[in-house]
Amino acid sequence: MRLRTIFITVLAGCATLVPTVPSAAAAAGGTAPSCVARIADEQPHGLIVWVRNGCDSTMRVKVIMDWARDTPCVTLAVGRSREWTYKVGSYNRTITC
Repeated sequence: MRLRTIFITVLAGCATLVPTVPSAAAAAGGTAPSCVARIADEQPHGLIVWVRNGCDSTMRVKVIMDWARDTPCVTLAVGRSREWTYKVGSYNRTITC
């Protein structure tokens, strides 16, 4: 079985050179800004969804899944991350809340 890794957004080294500030588009319920990194990684034991706050301020985010329960709204301080593992379902998107 071939493992498939989906990199949705990865913070590159250059991202630390230009600070990103969440825009008005990041209003509650909208797609999380690009300074919030998200990775969905398919592993033999399930789908791992990882989010990290690379923004200049604390962010409240929620992972939206297809065919699985969405995560609760979590508060991520600057530089903090969170990880969830799913046995079923697929990643849809990450929103602000």
